[in-house]
Amino acid sequence: MSLLAPGLYDGLMPLFAPLDHHLTLRSIVQGKTSASVYVDRVHQPRAAFLWRKGKAWLLGSPVDSFNDGLMDTLESDYFQILREHGADRFRLHYDERWGSDLDRVFLGLRREEYQRSYYHLDAGGKNWDVNLPHDFRIVEIDEALLASKYMNIDLVRDETVSERDSVEDFLESSFGYVAMKGDEIVTWCMSEYNTGDRCELGIATIERHQRKGLATQVARAVIGYAVGRGVNSIGWHCWKSNEPSVRTALKIGFEHGLDYPICHVKIDNN
Repeated sequence: MSLLAPGLYDGLMPLFAPLDHHLTLRSIVQGKTSASVYVDRVHQPRAAFLWRKGKAWLLGSPVDSFNDGLMDTLESDYFQILREHGADRFRLHYDERWGSDLDRVFLGLRREEYQRSYYHLDAGGKNWDVNLPHDFRIVEIDEALLASKYMNIDLVRDETVSERDSVEDFLESSFGYVAMKGDEIVTWCMSEYNTGDRCELGIATIERHQRKGLATQVARAVIGYAVGRGVNSIGWHCWKSNEPSVRTALKIGFEHGLDYPICHVKIDNN
């Protein structure tokens, strides 16, 4: 297996079709999101493995020589980084053509299987006015907000770099809003993996402020901003079992696209 140079990422596009609901992949190919990319061969790859911040994607179809080298690469280059950060697992997304080969590829490692769901919104041509409950206000996530000392600002800063390489990268490439009550940030929603006319949303609400409709309204603010920038195709990922997230997505107007398998691959902690 070979580490692929960024200038050759375009060759991965034919492998993306079954996982095109993961906008991360297009963002990586277009150089908007950093990742390590391995392939079975540099030209016309048949199999690929992408790694970014404890998340991984297996694309294409199993190739024996590629399968055999993958665990060696993970053990030598990535497992120790996970251990140093106190992690004992990574999340694996995969083309389902890999299903029967996962036991052999990750021989000796325990996998926990889960289902996630993807929802899609065609946001153009709709009204995205915001109607927050009394005493709450909407604030854009900008340099001034991120430099503030509002309650929960650390959680917001952490979220800006969960899918971006730095706060500066977020401010340049993404956008978002928070809902505030007084000096407390209670809900935040941000765009992720902005690529062309597409983005995905990440969203969270402080537990004691949940079930007030805040997530819906802050998401509407972000979507309205997105549409104003020509970003009309918006994705929403959540655990299939996360009923509150599903309800919020449907309330906003997202439609169910598909359910897909992922697994948490547990590493040893020696």
